[in-house]
Amino acid sequence: GLAGTLFSGFIPKRVKETLPLIFGVITLCMGSTLVNKASALPVVVMALIVGSVIGELVFAESFLAKCIRALFRLAKSKHCGNETYIVNIITLVSAFCFGSMGIFGAINEGITGSTDILLTKAVLDLFSGIVFGTLFGLSVSLIAIPQFAFLAPYMTPGMLSDFTACGGVIFVATGLRMCGIKIFPVINMLPSMLIIMPLSALWARYVG
Repeated sequence: GLAGTLFSGFIPKRVKETLPLIFGVITLCMGSTLVNKASALPVVVMALIVGSVIGELVFAESFLAKCIRALFRLAKSKHCGNETYIVNIITLVSAFCFGSMGIFGAINEGITGSTDILLTKAVLDLFSGIVFGTLFGLSVSLIAIPQFAFLAPYMTPGMLSDFTACGGVIFVATGLRMCGIKIFPVINMLPSMLIIMPLSALWARYVG
């Protein structure tokens, strides 16, 4: 993000406009791949529906938008009041901080020893951070802060698979949003990532 901010003037406008769409397509492809890993698809569907309803009821994305507006006002940013800019920042927050790839990648490496998922996410975030830094400045660098707030709970293989599939659906929604195809309320879908784990455990125990 800092590199993008510093070298914004050296990157052609056509590159700034094209690469975010490419990142969106990559995110779509990654999400589509992860959805196929579901251990119990009914659990994934249930978690996504219930979690999204909870997110809507507590106005999760609206709350995040209010926090961003307050930070912009506090910093006397020129983007204060720019709703399009705020929507874009929310999209980036959901992609960088709350997407399942980073969380799942770390857990997957711990369980299986494979670093593929984590390295793929790292490469994608490296380049997307630079490009989005040219578009949105220092705001992109500050997005890194919430990533330190996560603690990954213990998971069984089935819970991990369902968690991955749930995250895959959210990644597809994020990709569609990044491509500008449809502005899905990705932040409101995030409670699904908390609900999926206990639901998966209950399903495995009582339904199998």
